[in-house]
Amino acid sequence: MTRVLLVCPEPLGHGQPAGVGVRFIEMAGVLLADGHAVTVLSADGGAVAGCRTGNLEPESMRDSSVVADVAVVQGHAANAFFAHGRVIPTVIDLYDPFIIENLHYYATRGAEVYTHDHATLTRSLMRGDVFLCASAAQRLFYLGLLLAVGRLNPVAFETDSHLGGLLRLAPFGVQPARPARSRPTNAILFGGIYDWYDPITAIDAAAIARKSIPDITLTFTRHPNPDSTPQGKAAEAMEHVRRRGHDQFIRFEPWVPYEQRGEFFERHALAMICFPQSIETDLSMRTRVYDFLWGGLPVITSPAPGTDEILLRYGTGAVVRDGSAETFAAAIVSILSDRDRLQEMSQGTTRFVRDHQWPLVLEPLREFCRNPAFEKSKEAFAVELETPARTESILDRLRRRIGGAS
Repeated sequence: MTRVLLVCPEPLGHGQPAGVGVRFIEMAGVLLADGHAVTVLSADGGAVAGCRTGNLEPESMRDSSVVADVAVVQGHAANAFFAHGRVIPTVIDLYDPFIIENLHYYATRGAEVYTHDHATLTRSLMRGDVFLCASAAQRLFYLGLLLAVGRLNPVAFETDSHLGGLLRLAPFGVQPARPARSRPTNAILFGGIYDWYDPITAIDAAAIARKSIPDITLTFTRHPNPDSTPQGKAAEAMEHVRRRGHDQFIRFEPWVPYEQRGEFFERHALAMICFPQSIETDLSMRTRVYDFLWGGLPVITSPAPGTDEILLRYGTGAVVRDGSAETFAAAIVSILSDRDRLQEMSQGTTRFVRDHQWPLVLEPLREFCRNPAFEKSKEAFAVELETPARTESILDRLRRRIGGAS
């Protein structure tokens, strides 16, 4: 039995986890089933079934790591772990490319977000012993970053020329399939709104589609962590609905508790997600698409390499490539007007669920936790990082001229 420490950057106590929180809860369940002792540290120390829990404070990090054999760390929680935890074999979960997602916040939050993200990611790449990513595109992206910090090096290459042991593919997963349910409804689900999504196109598409199918509704959910997840696009969507007078068919509902989302999905016939094209699109793994498919919902979506192939392989949705509200509306009407096609798509979700169970997709993590070890070439070509010099400001020059501190 291995003692595993999971270090989750998101709060879990409210029972409404978003993607990262869901992933850590499911990791805990899989590792418990394998016979490991699991401790979960999170932003609020929330309870996780079968696990010891604590928060991300220095004392908890120190005490939990002292009795652990291996750690699994994600995002900014890595900073606290590396500062206060004992040095043990460490898995860095890179499935969520947060540094790319957060590029959207520069206009509202300035350069500090990027600077912090960059330092966090660089430190994690230098300190981790094995890394998890979610797609082939992500794997190439992270291989480049590992090369930049000296982790893809001649010693690592000689040991494993594909670096399959250092950087492992472990995408998102789903729980066992739910029983099929009849869905006599024309309700569409979008879900939570992040600032890299395009809710306005979805709203306009639903309005256009209602000209053909008058009882169509579209539902958004409010994010459970608004303090840590900026909600600029959500506010924009609410204002757009108010101005257009669409509140009769556009709904904004609370984020549904994780264990209740299946029943929530059953109130809808179809899911939709719209987003502009960018490097974020290229690298993201849309976790909500996995969850929608688990809930039996076919998905209409903007194109994204991480999920296009899944929808096409299993026949579980439609990819709208030109991004216009009119084309999204046409896809909605086409699918909802053809119940046989909708049923075939729903059957495709069952096949998807069978192939993406959490124990299956997390096998690389399970393998490492059975035999955790330090990566031997970690220090061989370590890059020495320098903090960039701060550009002198006008205030600095004024202080110097009057003899003040610079």
